[in-house]
Amino acid sequence: MKSVIRLVSKLSVITLAISLSFGAYASNEQLKGLTCESKKQAIEKQIDYAKKNNNSHQIQGLEKALRNLNKHCSNDDLEAKYKKEINEKSNKVAERTKELEQAKSKSKAKAKDKDNEQKIVKQQTKLADAEKELNEAKTKLSDFYKELGAK
Repeated sequence: MKSVIRLVSKLSVITLAISLSFGAYASNEQLKGLTCESKKQAIEKQIDYAKKNNNSHQIQGLEKALRNLNKHCSNDDLEAKYKKEINEKSNKVAERTKELEQAKSKSKAKAKDKDNEQKIVKQQTKLADAEKELNEAKTKLSDFYKELGAK
């Protein structure tokens, strides 16, 4: 049982490290769409592309999106949204950690069997996924600040 748990733990850590590496590469390659200005530029680029292809329906939809963005977008609101997302993901990590600890304590109380091991592995996987989502949210906020500073 211990060897299975160690193996799954190692695999979870490796998977998390790889996914974070790809996330960092992607975020460093293009920092767009996180601030109001970059969202505006992305929509304008799509409008230019739609105009080149004479796609009037797409142009209308994108121009409406651009008007709404200009009217309602605020970097302060975006920052609050990114921070709220981090808070929600942090709460999820805490919840998953608690669930894992409960599964481990139940495993100790009961006779060790395959079902208990599977429950622990399942909780470890859920925790790793929640930690990945939290790290992605933190990266998003960090990239937002980088974009703000670059302007």
